Amino acid sequence: MEKRKKRIIFTSLIVSVLLGYLIFSTFTGGARFSQTVSEIKKDASLIGKPLRVSGKVVKGSFKTHSSSYFFKITDGKEIITLSYKGILPSSFQEGADVIAEGIYTKNKIFKVKNLLVKCPSKYIPKRD
Repeated sequence: MEKRKKRIIFTSLIVSVLLGYLIFSTFTGGARFSQTVSEIKKDASLIGKPLRVSGKVVKGSFKTHSSSYFFKITDGKEIITLSYKGILPSSFQEGADVIAEGIYTKNKIFKVKNLLVKCPSKYIPKRD
């Protein structure tokens, strides 16, 4: 009977540790915030690392080349070029606010893996 109690305690401990790790990794991964274009351009240590950048699509910057899309975004101070392969969100347009997840390369191009378009502010209720 003593062996059975030890086995149950040991198994419970292992399950608790694994469950705790799963919860911790889920919450810390979702808490990742986005950098501005200016922050990415200033910090050379961010080159080659997975990042999230937000900004407004620069009007007149959207181009296609074979199966890739190229466009620029700005935070109002700096501009960065993004390249994206995939299906563009239906609400994507020049002037839209976007969030891009990807890697900033040595060539100063942000290679996008996931592209999200923010909801327009007209959907936010106005306060008096």
